[in-house]
Amino acid sequence: MQSLIAFLAVLVGVAIANPMVLSPAEQNQQNKAISAKEFLKKMFPADSMVSSIRSDDQKDEDIVQQLRALGLREAANIAEQVDLRQILRDGDLSSVTLCMPSDKAVQKWRQELPAKLRPDQEAMRNLVKAWAVSGRVESSQITDNQKVQSLNGAKLRFNVYRDSKKMITVNGARVIDADRNASSGLVHVVDKVIYPLPVGNVMETLDDNQAFFIVVDLLKQAGLEDELRNSDPLTVLVPTNAAFQALPSGVLDDLKQDTAGKLRNLLKYHVISDVKYSVSLKSGQRLRASQGDEISVARDSDDQIFLNKHSDQSKASRVIVRDIPTTNGVIQVVDRVILPSQKHFVLV
Repeated sequence: MQSLIAFLAVLVGVAIANPMVLSPAEQNQQNKAISAKEFLKKMFPADSMVSSIRSDDQKDEDIVQQLRALGLREAANIAEQVDLRQILRDGDLSSVTLCMPSDKAVQKWRQELPAKLRPDQEAMRNLVKAWAVSGRVESSQITDNQKVQSLNGAKLRFNVYRDSKKMITVNGARVIDADRNASSGLVHVVDKVIYPLPVGNVMETLDDNQAFFIVVDLLKQAGLEDELRNSDPLTVLVPTNAAFQALPSGVLDDLKQDTAGKLRNLLKYHVISDVKYSVSLKSGQRLRASQGDEISVARDSDDQIFLNKHSDQSKASRVIVRDIPTTNGVIQVVDRVILPSQKHFVLV
């Protein structure tokens, strides 16, 4: 179940030296086919509800060969297919940072991505432009939640997680080989294809898909709409319509009529004031919800992620669609409404 719009990759912070500057509306239109909104629509269809690259030939003519020399044969083939050389020439850059997927990442993406979500030639070209950032973004300079603007106008979000060891991600893709030098600049190798791309904030991304109309209506009722539009960074654990409809009889109706703050309390238990991509979630971890209580994380041998998996496994919430990027964070889609374990929290 991997449908939340046409993947929006997020390149953050550094300005591009590109002679053609697109307006936000033009950028959104350009990236529509590969946006998270389109990805979600196709996954949940309505009927189912920082120095730069030389533009001369000596600098950019060998970028495909350089990727192959780094062992990135699949990425090199994609670069050749979309004419990355010309993209870099058009950017008129002195150097560039490329976030390119490993061969294994590309092969897995092709195998697992449903046909309806696969980018066509033009969309693929726009996607690859989102993997390129003007200037040298060295791993030692990256800070948590840093945003860098890509060559297609979308932003990439870098995150730095420090548990047992430091881990850097780009739109949720883990950097597995950083700072590889190329004549054009730097290459960071990532463990998954950066797709889809973010084209709206959390609220806009959800509001654009009928699979989430219940949670959208409840968020508006609880007065949380502005928070999910404007706060950054955020992780929102989003139950599907089916998850709300599976609540005990009468509970959803009671929530819709709530005036005592119970609804707001429940929904804020699904919001975390930080960006938590799935790669950062580990068994035994505890996430602090904006409502104040904690959410426990469990990861099984099949790599499934469960939230609040206590003695009664049937009440655990499973992450069923991971890492839907938004301009202000990330959405994790879950199959059950998440309830706090504390005895003082009574839903009805």
